Amino acid sequence: MRFSIGYPLAHGPQDDSFMTADFLADFARVAEECGYHSVNVTEHPIPGNKFLAAGGHHAPDPFVTLAFAAGATTSIGLLTNLTVVPYRNPFLLAKAAATLDRVSDGRLTLGVGTGYLKPEFFALGVDFDERNDLFDESLAMCRAVWTGGAIAYEGHHFSARDNSALPTPVQDPLPIWIGGNAQRSRQRVADIGQGWMPMPNPPEFASTRRSALLETRDDFARMLADLEARRVGAGRTDPLDVMFMAFDPAQPGTEAWDAVAHCDEVRANADLGVTWHQFTPVGTDAAEVLDVARRYADDVVSQMS
Repeated sequence: MRFSIGYPLAHGPQDDSFMTADFLADFARVAEECGYHSVNVTEHPIPGNKFLAAGGHHAPDPFVTLAFAAGATTSIGLLTNLTVVPYRNPFLLAKAAATLDRVSDGRLTLGVGTGYLKPEFFALGVDFDERNDLFDESLAMCRAVWTGGAIAYEGHHFSARDNSALPTPVQDPLPIWIGGNAQRSRQRVADIGQGWMPMPNPPEFASTRRSALLETRDDFARMLADLEARRVGAGRTDPLDVMFMAFDPAQPGTEAWDAVAHCDEVRANADLGVTWHQFTPVGTDAAEVLDVARRYADDVVSQMS
């Protein structure tokens, strides 16, 4: 099992103490020193205030943040978890990803999703109803651009007429992990993805996230079996990464924390085929977050890696 640790920047009320050069560097270095295998950052460029008032969160730009992490470290992986593909022109997305992979010497995993917040789409001038078509088109264009060859393609909102872009990524192929619980997401993973990033999704969040329910390990097992059948149908025999998180949200330092039970849950997911575990430490200040990250590494990462 490998472990990805999320930057604790998904804050609701403004708290700039986590958005300093010192903290960003310290967090990435602690993650690398403690044996985590990647750091990850989510994305919400301009969420609606109704979403925020209901417990939603802000987030920093994932490519800027991960570039900072790359500069502060030497080996830890970098994961967008996840970047919302339809928000960007595909060639700008391809450029950002290729540049980050190049300057980090091949450490990027591009985690992607279609997005689900209508007000964010409206604010960015992107047609929400086109999001699936834009997603598929964009990933196809990224793969084409990353070859370094010429692009000639009439897209939904662009026209490439013998264009090309450098640098290319270090990795070939640059791994793309696709987020989402829906059947359509699993089919995309089967067709083009190197990884899948589902998430627990109880009924109270399902309609907002516009994603399939995932409440129990049995739900998860059925989805994994469906994904494997789709991969067989697509003729895929290459290894697949699956990243998931614990159904139990307890963390070190809390009364509910039980390291043994938590490790058992991670092992149960591994038995189903999960290869990566996602963990995001929470704390009231930088020192507490780093302490939780270290304690989780001692209690879990060192026992399971």
